[in-house]
Amino acid sequence: MKQSAKIFGMSPCRHIIKDLWRPPIRKVRMVFRRKRKKKNAFSVRKWDPLFIIFEKHLYDFNYESRDLFLKNVVEEYVSHLVRQKAVIPPAWRQHLEKTLADEVSDMLVRKLYGCLTVEEFQKKAEEKPDLLATERRESRKRYQKLVS
Repeated sequence: MKQSAKIFGMSPCRHIIKDLWRPPIRKVRMVFRRKRKKKNAFSVRKWDPLFIIFEKHLYDFNYESRDLFLKNVVEEYVSHLVRQKAVIPPAWRQHLEKTLADEVSDMLVRKLYGCLTVEEFQKKAEEKPDLLATERRESRKRYQKLVS
């Protein structure tokens, strides 16, 4: 060991100290990722164009049948997509409309929860006029933002 220390031009003590020397440990600041809060499903959905159009048609309900309601909501949503310059291939359009009609039907069932018909929903809403007026007003505001 003395010879290797002499070759490198160091004293034997320095060589031992150099072998044992380690860089000082730096204090590392732990960085934790913030957990993202899950957004309420309704708050996410209420800005969905399909939901906005659906609510507008629901609160201004003047249809003879449920199928006519579904058809009009889907037609308006597809026209909205076209206005947004979305390209819908003609071969897929019928499938898209069928899928959207199923989605709107599910939305209608969830919105009418506990009611068997739209008329029953409207009667139930008339019992709570403040709530209905507020929801109707908010849905109209969202629809106006969507259209403009």
